[in-house]
Amino acid sequence: MSRLAVTVLVLVASVAVVACADNILKERPAAKAVRATAAKPAFAAMGKAKGESSVCASYRRQLRVVQLRQTLATGKPVAAQLKATELSLNAVIADACE
Repeated sequence: MSRLAVTVLVLVASVAVVACADNILKERPAAKAVRATAAKPAFAAMGKAKGESSVCASYRRQLRVVQLRQTLATGKPVAAQLKATELSLNAVIADACE
């Protein structure tokens, strides 16, 4: 009977040690944390206004083209479509650039 008690005690102790070791290994990372680098902006800021980017300049060029086409448009469907495009571009410029 004492051999059985010793065997059970050794078995329980080994399971406890393995469980503790497993928890300790899970809590500690294997390698040191690597310092994350900051993400670079997707586009460069350049233009007349402070902070104006090439993307904003592109939207402004598109808006000028649409406004020019509006002055030359003769049909109502074309004019309505150009007006919708102008409103959309104005919204994008107001959102992203100002």
